[in-house]
Amino acid sequence: MWTVLFLLIASVPPLAAGYQIISVTLLPQEFYVGDRVEMRVTLRTTSAVDLLAPGRIPAVEWGEIHQVRLASRGLDWDIRIVLTSFQPGTRTIPPLDFGGIVVSDLTLHVPSILIDGRRDLASPQPQILPPGTRLWISVIAMVLVVVPLSFLVFLRWGRRSLAEFLVRRRERKPYRRFVRALSLLSQGVEQIDGREFYIALLEHVRRFLSSTLETDCMASTTTELGGHLNRLLSDDGDRQTVLSLFHRGDLVKFAAAPAPVDQRRDDISVLLSIAERLGAEHRSPQRNLHARRRKQRVGV
Repeated sequence: MWTVLFLLIASVPPLAAGYQIISVTLLPQEFYVGDRVEMRVTLRTTSAVDLLAPGRIPAVEWGEIHQVRLASRGLDWDIRIVLTSFQPGTRTIPPLDFGGIVVSDLTLHVPSILIDGRRDLASPQPQILPPGTRLWISVIAMVLVVVPLSFLVFLRWGRRSLAEFLVRRRERKPYRRFVRALSLLSQGVEQIDGREFYIALLEHVRRFLSSTLETDCMASTTTELGGHLNRLLSDDGDRQTVLSLFHRGDLVKFAAAPAPVDQRRDDISVLLSIAERLGAEHRSPQRNLHARRRKQRVGV
């Protein structure tokens, strides 16, 4: 009889140890469907027991359990469950057999952006502009405004001023060309003989008279040039000086009269002085005329 009672007691399996869940933490704390989540569970057993990580991870229909880890801290145990849920709602972890205990009451709520958040479609967003686009648009708009305004201003006031400038430039051109020719001739006054010098000098004077008076003076005689000089030179002394230069040049060219270098330099200096006075006399009436036109435009 005692033998039978001993066998019955030995055939009864040992009772599993109890446990108490201390804390459950989800990392990250904010997650949605499809995110990988780590559930950290701390539990305490009612008695000293050796636990082992499950040898086989159970499969679930709502997602996938990737890993289950176990660490001991005396009577407390840390369980790490890494999982991914592909369905929203409250999900239940299947029972996990750790050898001494079976943990079967772990759940988590998996939120969904479409269900828990905004359900309506977002409104169309404005087009993203590359950096600097607004600056270029402002510059182009400014150019489109400034260029036509500048053109209108030019048509209103600038065209007349431009025409007057071109006229003054064209009128001053013979003076500048004459002065430049005399300056070049003075640089080589010692390298050429007297005849060639006066041929070149009188040719420059004839060309200057032709362009200034708009009359062909290249073939005019010395007597005819006197009449042309009356139209150009208001000072009798300047007219006589130029005529004397032509007479002296004729003597050098046709009578082989002497032409010392000092005399040549003096002739060039005299012509430069006359040309400078002519230019000043010509600019003064032009300035007065332009001043009167400006006063008329502003109503003075």
